[in-house]
Amino acid sequence: MAGEPASPTDARRDEESFVPALGRYFPESLVNALLLAIVALLVTIPFLEPMTQLELLSTGFFDLFSVQMLLILYWVLGASVVESPRVGVIFDRIAALVPTSQAGIVYTTAFVSLLFGWFNWALGLIGGVLIGQRLCRRAGENGTAVHYPAVLMGGLLALVVMNQGLSSPGGLMMADESGLANVLVDDVGSIAMGEFVLHPVNLLSSALLLVTLPLVLVLLAPSSDDVRPLERRDSVLEGSIAETFDHYAPAVPRADWELGDRLENSEVITMIAVVIGVISFGWYYATGGDLTLPWLLFTLMILGLLTQGPPMAFRQKTEESTRWATHVAIPFLLYAAVWALLGEANLYGTIGDAIAGTGLPAVVSYVVAFVLGLFVPDPGSLWVLQGPAVAAAEVDLVPSLIATMYGAGVSNLWLAFLFASVLSLRGFDWREFVRYAAVVTVYVTVVVVGLLVVV
Repeated sequence: MAGEPASPTDARRDEESFVPALGRYFPESLVNALLLAIVALLVTIPFLEPMTQLELLSTGFFDLFSVQMLLILYWVLGASVVESPRVGVIFDRIAALVPTSQAGIVYTTAFVSLLFGWFNWALGLIGGVLIGQRLCRRAGENGTAVHYPAVLMGGLLALVVMNQGLSSPGGLMMADESGLANVLVDDVGSIAMGEFVLHPVNLLSSALLLVTLPLVLVLLAPSSDDVRPLERRDSVLEGSIAETFDHYAPAVPRADWELGDRLENSEVITMIAVVIGVISFGWYYATGGDLTLPWLLFTLMILGLLTQGPPMAFRQKTEESTRWATHVAIPFLLYAAVWALLGEANLYGTIGDAIAGTGLPAVVSYVVAFVLGLFVPDPGSLWVLQGPAVAAAEVDLVPSLIATMYGAGVSNLWLAFLFASVLSLRGFDWREFVRYAAVVTVYVTVVVVGLLVVV
């Protein structure tokens, strides 16, 4: 009952659950960002005066302020589009079409998460997790046993490929010729999104993982006599997915609305803004404009208005969606300081020479991104830190960008508790999570590194 203290058994179960258990092994992003800043201070001691170090540590973010704002909006606006009843209806319809066998649910959840994640992180991650829960609930109603941890891992697989598709933060940043988001524009110029997305390594790996990675999860899931169903405490759903996303109710009853209330809740105003927005980005893309991070964010803002309905509903949802940006909002100030320190000390050139000297710069970029990603959970911020070193290597930048984004995605899978905790999910204990994550990591690494070497 509500208000009763947790039993020792419940407390022990909570300690072994997904988020609490992994939280003991992976500090939160702000702590990791502070560790990186301390390391950057230490390694630049031989090259910079102490006052210069302190100045860069405290003011380094000024040069990257626009980048920080764009990356925050990347997370906020993506969630504001997806977390709406209109999108929820689509998710419910997808869930209604799938047979409720364990293999069918695990494969479909993983496939949908990967496919949707390739287009947008929120569409894949949030959609995959909630579609998986909806399918598990259907299975429970039909008396079908389903191992929920495998389903949850399938929903989290969007993290692996979300950096390779049309909303790749690294790709979008590099596509920006203006320099607003592209910190390397003065050194290496820009890379069009078409060149990044359509690169053979990117296309082949994305297609192969989309089809085969869900099958890997199906094979990893235990047999029907050893299952863990979706428990109430792990469920985010409130009825259907659409009902779960139904967040907005006007503060003032309709009968008491004044002119301001009617304007704030008028979908006519929303549609006017949407029409103007569609004309704007439609004309931009039709006349040869490239997809960049600023233009993606503008497009997401228009789509957010369209899916949320009244202007106040969109405002409220963007306010709620700021929770998705907590891992980048403050830590980025320290990432920018690290970037400034390494740049001023000319260490990016040294690191780049080391990467090029291996003879396999793209493969090394993947490994470095995976390790760095355990400290920097935001892929865009990771590219800010690693990109200058990759550029300094003076190698083909596109494969190295692809490799870096894959490394960031796989490390995000290990840090998935950061995202799952936002969804209040605790689907399985850390030992089971490590087993799934390790197998997925090995498989993705074999596919990506193999293609980087062969293609």
